[in-house]
Amino acid sequence: MKIGFKAFASTTFIVLFGWSMIAMFDGFVQLADAFHNPQSSLGITITVTPILAALVVIGVLSTMTFLKKRKTHHSWTKAFFLPPELEEADERERHITGEACRNAYIAMWYGFPLVTVLMFVYPFVSELIPYYPIMVLLLLPLIQSLVFFISWKTA
Repeated sequence: MKIGFKAFASTTFIVLFGWSMIAMFDGFVQLADAFHNPQSSLGITITVTPILAALVVIGVLSTMTFLKKRKTHHSWTKAFFLPPELEEADERERHITGEACRNAYIAMWYGFPLVTVLMFVYPFVSELIPYYPIMVLLLLPLIQSLVFFISWKTA
C-alpha cells in the first residue's frame, strides 16, 4: 500500500472523527441545557450527516486497508491490529519507519505544549466556538500523523 494512501486515510479518519464529535457535542450541549432547565423539553437535535459520513468513509477505507493487509499477513489479527503505517517489507523500510516514528515522537514534545497553550484561549472563544477543545485535541494525532508521513516521504 502506498504511503500517500495511508496519509490520506489517516488524515481523513481524524477529520471525519472530529466532525462527528462536533455534531455529538452540539447534541450533548442541548441535553445538558435540558437537564439544567426543567421547564424546557427534553428534545435534542443531532446532525446525523457527519456521523454517517464518518461511518461510511471510515468503513470503506478500513475495509480496503484490511483486505490488502490480510493478503500480505495471512492472519486477520495482524491485519486488524497492526497500523498500516508500520508495515515494512525490508530493512530499509524498517529504518525509514523508525526514523519517522522518532520524528513523530519529537513532534509531540512540541505539539503537546502548543495544544496546552491553545487550550488557554478557550475561555475567550467559548461563546464563538464551543467545540474548540475537540478541534485542539485532534491537533495532536493530526500533527503526529503528518510529521510521520512527511518524514517517511522525505527519507
